[in-house]
Formats: sequence, C-alpha cells, structure tokens
Amino acid sequence: METTRYLTGGDYRHYNCPQCGRFWITGSAEAVLRQRDLDSAQRDRLLGAARLEDGYPWIDTGLLSTQPRMFKRIYIDNYKSLVNFDLRLQDLTLLFGQNGAGKTAVLDVVYALRRLLEGAARVTDRDIFPPSSLTRWQERDVQRFRLEAELEGDAFEYRLDVEHDRRGRRARIVLERLSKSGGLLFEFAGGDVRLYRDDHSEGPTFKADWRESALARVAPVEDNLALTRFVEFIRGVLVCRLNPPALGSEAAGEEPILARDARNFVEWYRHLLQERPHLYHEYVDVLGRSLGGLRGLALEKAGIDTRVLSAVFGEADEGHRYGFHELSDGQRALIVLYAITLLTVEGTALFIDEPVNYVGLREIQPWLMALADSCGNQIGQAVLCSHHPEVIDYLGGDRGVLLWRDGDGPTRTEFLAERLGDSERAAALRLSQLMARGWER
Repeated sequence: METTRYLTGGDYRHYNCPQCGRFWITGSAEAVLRQRDLDSAQRDRLLGAARLEDGYPWIDTGLLSTQPRMFKRIYIDNYKSLVNFDLRLQDLTLLFGQNGAGKTAVLDVVYALRRLLEGAARVTDRDIFPPSSLTRWQERDVQRFRLEAELEGDAFEYRLDVEHDRRGRRARIVLERLSKSGGLLFEFAGGDVRLYRDDHSEGPTFKADWRESALARVAPVEDNLALTRFVEFIRGVLVCRLNPPALGSEAAGEEPILARDARNFVEWYRHLLQERPHLYHEYVDVLGRSLGGLRGLALEKAGIDTRVLSAVFGEADEGHRYGFHELSDGQRALIVLYAITLLTVEGTALFIDEPVNYVGLREIQPWLMALADSCGNQIGQAVLCSHHPEVIDYLGGDRGVLLWRDGDGPTRTEFLAERLGDSERAAALRLSQLMARGWER
C-alpha cells in the first residue's frame, strides 16, 4: 500500500492511503488496540478484519468507531427547487414524494460536496454546481450549503457558499468553513485559508484557488485529526442510483469508490474482497436466501490483471457458473444492494436513489430488513429515495420524510408520522394507498 504517515505515537502509527482516502493504523496489535476503549469481542473482530503486511496488522480506522457516524442535518439554499431547504435525518431515512419534488436534487448536492472534498472537481463542473443549478425564480447569485454530522459523539458543521457570475458562467467559493462543537477547525474566505488546531487555536494560513475546495487540499497532520476525521467521513459517502444494464462483468483493477450508477461494481467488489475478505461468507449466505440456489461468487482470472465475476448456482460439486453479464437485471441489482449493505466499510453513509426498481416483490422486504439491521452497526446511515409501495409501507410510517411542492414552488419537507398521527385514513389504508390517492397531505 502506498501510504503517507501522518502521526506517530510510540509503537503504533497512522497512515493515509491516497488511493481509497481511508485511514489505517498499524503497529503491534496490543499498541493498536489499546488506543481505543474496546472490549475483548471488539478487539477480536478488529484483528480478524485486519490485513497483514510485514507481520503487523493494518486496521481500517473506520472499524475503530463504536459511536454513531451520520449526517444529522442538510441545509440547501438556491439550488434547483431547494430554497431555504432544511432536512433532518435519522440513521435510516426514506425520502418520498411526487416526481419533481426534489428528492434526487438532495442526492445531487451530497454527491457534489463529496466530489469537491475529494479534490476531484471544481464548483462549475457540470455535475457539481453549474449556473444552471441556480433556482429559476431567485435573483440571488449565491448558493448556500450546510452539513451537520455526528462523528463518534462530536458535532461537526460544514458550510459552503458558492457565488455565481451568470453572464460569465463562472463561479467561486466565497466561504468554506468547518467547525466542531462550535469551535473553528478551518476557514476559507476571500482566497485566504486559515487553519485551526484540534484545540481551536490558530494555525497556519495560505492562499487557495477559490474554484476548488481548499479543505480538500489540507494535509493530515498530528494537530488536525478532527478535520481529517470529517474529511475522511465525507470522502467515504456512497451516493448511488443502480443501473444494472450498464454493469460490466470484468475488472482490470480495483476501485475503492463505487460509481454513482454502479457501473464499476466489479472493480469495487474486487477491492472490497481484498480489504474485507472475512465478510464474504456472511454476504453470500444472506444473498443466497434471496437468490435461490446461489452458492458463491467467483472472480476468475481472464488475463494478467483482469478478473471476471461469475455466480455459481446449483447443488452439484462444481455447480453451474454464469457470467455476471448473463444474470438478469434483478439478480445483478440484488448482488449490488447486498454488497452495499454488508461489505461497505463500517460507519459509511449511504444515499441510494430508487434502489428496488429492478427487484422482485418478495425480494424487497428481506433486503430492507437487512439494511435496517445494518444501520448503526455495519452502516453508519442510509438515506433512500423511492416511489415503490413496498418501501413506502415498510419505512414511511416512522422513517419517512415527505417532500412536496405547490406547483413550481420550493420544496418543502414534513415527517409523515407527525402529519398522519392517528387519523382515520391512516388507520384504514396503507401509506402507499394514501399516496396513490393523493391523501398523504
């Protein structure tokens, strides 16, 4: 692993992997594990998940978290239909409403912010914040975004203000700020960056390009571990809308980040197997309950570096092998959904748009149950957008946030449980039936 050391402490060390953006800790097992307040079962789990290099365990620091890692609030202003938009989230949240209500726009913003904080995009890029994303009926030129997150008991707030020049089709970041528990960790304004240490004392300053996130350019050092922890969390956010027909079956290498349409699933799955092989058997076992007869998944060599994904079905010794591309769209969708649910790095926040479009009716609820069980454990958080009646009925009652608009007006939100309460309609009809009749409001 090509790594950069950013902290040394006694006989253990922290490293950052520039390929996957993850942070690792290594050293003697005793030195690594005594840095955290873990019981014996947790220590055994961590060592079982560790990769070995040069005789030492390398442990993904995402596994070291025993407290929540999740978004608490997303605020968006002057982006498409989202004006003064305030969304509160739980560890498992369903966003639902009519077409055009703004559900996917929320995921677009989360994806854009992740790309910025990866250092992989500029604010005017087509899939980030181009001038066309400004709200049509607003004359203001500044878009405002806020993320509030809870990471291991600490409250973080990230703020980004983007100013547009409509005529020149240009944009710049006029303010980027990160704070923890009310104290500044980072501020970028007017082209100048001011860093703050973990104790909130002032650190160094430098100039930065206001077309890009300056926070993404901050190197991790021993006195900005809180800032590093937040950036690590954002870079690990998974935003996806499955498109099974676009999925290939070959992997010429590994990909640490799943593409937004999951087209690189096989490369991502190959990466996960290298990093988290101990989870494979549970994954196949749970997946096999939905894909009857599935015995396993195999990455078979098809060249010097190329591997081809196949599924093995049947009771015979060798079984029957089918290339991933030979499976139905629904089968491929389930393989991806369960991989996201069971193999993703602990503490990851998931945002999935229309996850069950290709999934059969009897296969939906088992996956939702597995997802609900994983939230707060394997997965830090999951936010789903869906029109499907099975998803609405399963999650909408106590996890659903209704997004709606009056005509071409701004998007509004409401927890549906608060609106429906003990109404007669809610008692007589399923939530999806209320939605179908337009009675949810």
